[in-house]
Amino acid sequence: QAQVCGCSTTWFCHAADMWRGRWLSVVACPLLFLVVGRVAPGELASLVMSPQDAGEESPACLDGSPYGVYFRKSPTNSTKWTIYILGGGWCYNEALCSWRASLFLGSSKTWSSWKTHRCMNANEDGSMDDDCNSVVLPYCDGASFSGFRPKPWPAPGGVPELFFRGIRNLDAAVQFAFSAGMASATEFVLSGDSAGGLSTFLHADRVADQLALRAPGCKRVVAAPVVGFFLDHDNHQRDAANFTAFMKHIYGMQNLTFGQDGGLKAECLAAFPDSPHYCFMSPHMHRFVRTPLFVLSSKHDIWQVDNVLVSREPAAVADYGRDFVEDLRPMLEDPRENGAAITSCVCHDCDFHRLEVDGRTAMQWYADWYHGKLRGAAAFRIDTHGPNGDGELRPPMCWTLLGSPPFRV
Repeated sequence: QAQVCGCSTTWFCHAADMWRGRWLSVVACPLLFLVVGRVAPGELASLVMSPQDAGEESPACLDGSPYGVYFRKSPTNSTKWTIYILGGGWCYNEALCSWRASLFLGSSKTWSSWKTHRCMNANEDGSMDDDCNSVVLPYCDGASFSGFRPKPWPAPGGVPELFFRGIRNLDAAVQFAFSAGMASATEFVLSGDSAGGLSTFLHADRVADQLALRAPGCKRVVAAPVVGFFLDHDNHQRDAANFTAFMKHIYGMQNLTFGQDGGLKAECLAAFPDSPHYCFMSPHMHRFVRTPLFVLSSKHDIWQVDNVLVSREPAAVADYGRDFVEDLRPMLEDPRENGAAITSCVCHDCDFHRLEVDGRTAMQWYADWYHGKLRGAAAFRIDTHGPNGDGELRPPMCWTLLGSPPFRV
């Protein structure tokens, strides 16, 4: 919706996406219904609800309502597939999850019957092949599809109890894709943005393993996390109420576990036995991902600036960008089949079709990597400039830092 609104870099339009279907979407994006009305039916993915026949194992949103996915079959019976995971932050404690459970980020009760489909199967010119089979995963568990508790969890206020079924939601979505024909796939991309970008890091191998078992003709399986590399980093005040502490609480609250029945990687637990919540954070766990990754991100991600660093002071933001690249360095030093396009633009809903790194758009670099033209160090394209290209990149594509306090979500 942010791109439909025509304000892809502003938090106000991002809020419209977060509150879709409620009054704020009308205020923030008055052209939404006009634009959507012109979208051809073939562009839309239809909502399909998941079966609720597994009792306490059934997929569910935070409020206990059924989970579902949006599906658009290829109009030409293409064998290319994309599973795209939507974002929307996290709920850091029971009170926030209870509040979230009354919204579309925690309940399916107000979901629309369709969404615009997403394809991340790249053409060689940097455009996306719009003919893919598209499965779009709405987000309603608050923990990047990673938690699981069979019994409801008590909640203060709001809803009386919470349901933590994120990993079951993911597994149900993958099962639906196979029932819809994904066993015949020849190309597959797992992607997602923001919290869905973190989901892409976390679950790329889980989905790839199913494809290896059930889609023997699928020769290209890759993952493209979009703005999903959230740092384990002190806030500017260096107090205990920081992003890492919040993610650690989610790890315990939602019972994130490892291996086949859990949402996290057992190899990561072996590396961090005393800090298992690190395996819920992409800078720590990405080195254990076997599936080829192409990371699309900003090293000065405005959401992280406001919610992890909690400062828009330009020097602090520049330091954060350097720390971002340093945390990505293990991937650069052991690139295998991985790649990245990292902009200096201060953005979160970044327009990677327009933002350039080393003279080409981020999506052109992604396409070259996707088609095997880039490997090793050449596949990592990182803007070396300070925030907003040292001032050369400007609104509306990128945020300004001066004169605005952090906007915390």
